[in-house]
Amino acid sequence: MNVRKKALTTDILIVGGGVAGCMAAIAARDTESVDVVVLEKASVVRSGDAGAGNDHFLAHLNSGPEWDTDEAMAAYYERLSQGLADVEVAKKLHLSRIGEILDKLESYGIEMKDRATGRYIRTKSFGQPGPYYINFEGKNLKPAIVEQMKQRKVKVINRVNVTGLLHDGRKVFGAMGFNVRTGEFYEVQAKATILALGDATRLWPHPSGLPFNTWMSPFNNGAGYAMAFKAGAELANMEITAVTVVPKGFSAAGLNAFTGMGCYLWNSVGERYMQKYHAMAEGAPRNTLALGTYREYIEGRGPCYIDCRHLSKEALLHLTENLLPVDKDTLVMFFDQKGLHVDRDFIEIGISEMQMAGFTGSVSGIVIDRTGKTTVEGLYAAGACTVPSFALSGAFATGYSVGEETARVCRKLPRTEMRDEEQVNREIERIYAPLRRTEGMNYKRLEDKLRQIMSDYVGYIKNEQGLQAGLKKLEDLEHRVDRIRAKNFHELMRTFEFQDLLLVGKLIATSALARKESRMGLSHLRGDYPNQSDTGGKDSTIIKAASRGIEVSFRPAATNTGRI
Repeated sequence: MNVRKKALTTDILIVGGGVAGCMAAIAARDTESVDVVVLEKASVVRSGDAGAGNDHFLAHLNSGPEWDTDEAMAAYYERLSQGLADVEVAKKLHLSRIGEILDKLESYGIEMKDRATGRYIRTKSFGQPGPYYINFEGKNLKPAIVEQMKQRKVKVINRVNVTGLLHDGRKVFGAMGFNVRTGEFYEVQAKATILALGDATRLWPHPSGLPFNTWMSPFNNGAGYAMAFKAGAELANMEITAVTVVPKGFSAAGLNAFTGMGCYLWNSVGERYMQKYHAMAEGAPRNTLALGTYREYIEGRGPCYIDCRHLSKEALLHLTENLLPVDKDTLVMFFDQKGLHVDRDFIEIGISEMQMAGFTGSVSGIVIDRTGKTTVEGLYAAGACTVPSFALSGAFATGYSVGEETARVCRKLPRTEMRDEEQVNREIERIYAPLRRTEGMNYKRLEDKLRQIMSDYVGYIKNEQGLQAGLKKLEDLEHRVDRIRAKNFHELMRTFEFQDLLLVGKLIATSALARKESRMGLSHLRGDYPNQSDTGGKDSTIIKAASRGIEVSFRPAATNTGRI
């Protein structure tokens, strides 16, 4: 092949054009006169988990009630994260900026308030002490943010799959990748690099049997975790996965809308079962809702259902017209095709596939400090791929905060060339090798096998022997990577997505093997250690690359000082 190459230099390189990446670019341009380049694997206008829209934004407003204060929100976050995330980082990058971010969104033309009343519509869910979720019509959320980037003349390059970071073992100075449509190789050097790549789906089998779920971005393959790890950055709590409650056989968003409006969960023997598992019943944290539903099934009291029939006409109208149609198109279509009506039918539910999702209170991902910096020089991170992560609200706030901090740092740094010709040539050879092969297997065969291994050995209930067996099988898969053949650039992209997923699977299994306790419901359930530890219960599992593979240690998170 005659590989076409493009080399660029910039002040700040942002990898990932979801909400966090876009807000980081906007903030950088607002803060300093710096050049910004955004590399996005899809098209930035609709990329990321919020690409199709969103209907809720977590916020405290300091409006008067005790639950609506800075201190109450920080305490809620600490309780939800069970001490496994640095609350001081959360306060600096996210919680202290929620009001400011709301003002910015409204200035961007995003209507956060109800037109009829001129007030925020707020609902309560997932263990919140008060109605923290602001419901809004966010269908065109992403295009509105992208318009702000255009106004600030941010350079966006779509359809580039970033495969690795440029680094010398101590410092990151850019990234490399290829265009998934044309095959062009990109090398971008930067004073600072921000990873804003979202989370990881497709690691476990989807209830429908398809590899993709119907609510997270299909491009989310854990690339941020993989790149940060290979560059030497620390990752935390990768064993704490995300599980939720979904319609039976169909993994789609919607649980927050239902529980936020006060819907009930019933089992097959006519019990509202969540009272057995949490004092807040259906208002419990997401991981407890999933664990309770799972236990009902395995103890023989399934099937289980969501019941909306007792809701008032006003609540049903809000649910069906303002919440479900915004970021849950697939769920509405599913109900239509099944002939289900939420105002009169029980909706059968099940447990979603496991995933590394940036749900509210997520404690898994790249370790960052109060400026968004990782443990590697020159590398920053924001959004769902980081600890702490706080869903859409966190993506907006951390993205903007980290963009600001990075711009201030870059203003003081000279732009110097750090080109490593040997490293670039190795990456070019690695990227295009699958296209040069005349025979080999398709990526899908190995990706399907990966999901089977994760389900069998790193699934809802884990144990020592199973995790060790799973790691051995994942290592066996690694030996087959060099046999993958790609026939076009799309298959080449999927080949590298699989390699990132495989590495993330190993990180999850290794971390799960190290944490000898159960935490956060189904998020980390060890059958051989079913209880939470009394001694190391607030220690984060820290993993990083080492000469012999993966180094594991434990570290307590910072305590909450109570001030924002």
